[in-house]
Amino acid sequence: MSLVFEEEEFERFFPYVTWGIIFISVLVFVLEIMNPAIVDRFAFTPALFFRGERLETLITHMFLHGSFIHIFTNMYFAYVFCDDLENVYGHFYFLIFYLISGIGAALIHAILTPTPNIPSIGASGALFGVMAAYAVFFPKRRLYVLLGYYYLRVKAIYFALFYFLLESLYVALGVVDYVAHTAHVGGFVTGLILALIYKYFEKHIIYKTPQHWW
Repeated sequence: MSLVFEEEEFERFFPYVTWGIIFISVLVFVLEIMNPAIVDRFAFTPALFFRGERLETLITHMFLHGSFIHIFTNMYFAYVFCDDLENVYGHFYFLIFYLISGIGAALIHAILTPTPNIPSIGASGALFGVMAAYAVFFPKRRLYVLLGYYYLRVKAIYFALFYFLLESLYVALGVVDYVAHTAHVGGFVTGLILALIYKYFEKHIIYKTPQHWW
C-alpha cells in the first residue's frame, strides 16, 4: 500500500485498543528477532488448519510480521485508519471487529489459496477489513495518497475500492508472489459485511450523544 494521510480525524476518545494492537505487534516482532522459531509456531498454515491443528493461529498470525518494512507498513495503516473506527465501534466492539476481520481473512485465504502449505503472517488481512469499514462509515473522507513526489487527493471509498479491485485481480489471475492476496480479499469482504450489518442495526457512535463507551 502507498503512504496515505487523512484530511481530518474522527476522534472523540483515546483509541487505546488501536495503540494496544500496535504495541503488541511491535513487541512480538522484537521477540521474533530474538527467537525466529516463534514465526513457524504461530503462523497460519491452511493445510494444518484443515487437519484441525494449530487453530489458535487464526488469531496469532495477525500479530506476526516478516520484516521491518512489513510491520512498519501495517502498523502505519493501523495508526491512520483504526483509531477512527475504534471511535465508531467503541473499544470492545472494535477489538472484536478487528479480530473477526483477521479470522475471516485467514479462512477465506485457506479456502482460495493455491499454496496451502505456505505459512501466512501479518495484520494486512485484518487491516483490509478496517479499510472496508472505513469506507462504509467515512466514504467521503478525503485522503492524500503519496505517488512518487506528489499527493493524490481521493475519497476514502475510491481508495478502498481501488485496493479491493487490485487484490481481486491478483486472485483472479492466480498470481503467486508470496503475498496473501486471497487474505486481503477475505479481510475486505469480512470487514465490509460486518460494517454494513453494524451500520444497519446499530445507531453507531458517530451519531450518538457521548455517554458510556467501552
